[in-house]
Amino acid sequence: MNKWNEIRTAYKLAKLGTLSATAEALGVHRSTVMRHIDTLEESLNSTLFQRSDKGYRPTDAGLEIMRLGEVTDNHFSQLSSRLKSNEQILQGTITITIVSELASIIMPAIKQYQQLYPGMNVELIGDIGNFNLEYGEADIAIRAGEKPTTPDNIVRPLVETKLVFCAHKDYIDQYGLANNLNFSEHRFVTLKDRPEHLVWNEWIHQNIPENNLAILASNHQLLAHAIFSGCGIGVLPQKAVHDSGELIEMPMEFNWQASVWALVHRDMLNMPKIRKFFDVLIEQENWPIRFL
Repeated sequence: MNKWNEIRTAYKLAKLGTLSATAEALGVHRSTVMRHIDTLEESLNSTLFQRSDKGYRPTDAGLEIMRLGEVTDNHFSQLSSRLKSNEQILQGTITITIVSELASIIMPAIKQYQQLYPGMNVELIGDIGNFNLEYGEADIAIRAGEKPTTPDNIVRPLVETKLVFCAHKDYIDQYGLANNLNFSEHRFVTLKDRPEHLVWNEWIHQNIPENNLAILASNHQLLAHAIFSGCGIGVLPQKAVHDSGELIEMPMEFNWQASVWALVHRDMLNMPKIRKFFDVLIEQENWPIRFL
C-alpha cells in the first residue's frame, strides 16, 4: 500500500484535531485533507476518526495511524539532523582524475582540504581518459588542453603550462640535440593512445616516422620514466624540464601552451564534499591564470 501522503495527513489530523489546522500545517486545501482521510479509511476498511462539531477525534485505528506517523516523522527528523551533521563533519572519499605530470598543481589544495576536513580521503586517478562525471566515475576532473565543452559540466581555468620537447642528458650525449631540420632522425617517446585534446601527442604520431617511435607508453607516468631514462625525446611541462636538473629542452619550435581546467558536474557541485574542495581549489590558485 503506497499511502504515505494519506498517512501523514491522518497523523497531522489526529495531532491537531481540525481540518483547518491540518490543511494549514500541510499547506493544502481542506478538501485535500478530507480526500486523504476518505481514501485511507477506504483502503484500510476502517474508521479512523469520529467527526463532530468540535473536530476530528481518532478512533483506536486512528491512534495506530497516529503512532505510525509519529515514528516516521521522528525518523525523518533524526535523518535530517544526521545528514546536516555529516555535511559539517565531512567524512568519506573524494575522487579526482588528473594526469600525473599535473598533480603538483592541486597538491596544495588537497593538503588544505584535508586540514580543514581531516575525515576526508582523496583518491587520485592518474589517467588520460575522460571520466564521466555525471555517472560518478570521478568527482572532479583536472584536464589540460582546449576548454572542455562537455554538456552540464562547470569548467574553471586553473593554470597555463608551456609544453616543450626535451630529452635526458644521456640521450643528448649519444644522439645530439634535435632541431626543426633533423627531428625525424631522432628517437621519440609518446603515448600509444591518441586522445584529441593532447595536440602534442597527435603531432608526434602524424610527423614522426613509425620506426622513430622508440616507446609507446600507456600513460604519462611511464612516458616520463622513458624520458628520464634517456630512451628518447618527449614532451613535458617546461617548468618540470628546467627544475629536473637532468633534462634539456630541445631547440624546436613545436611548443604548445596547454591550459589546465577543473571540471565538476553541475548536479554534483552541491554535494558538500565536492563543493568544499572546489572552493578550496579555486581559492588556492588565486586567479587570474598563472604560468607553470
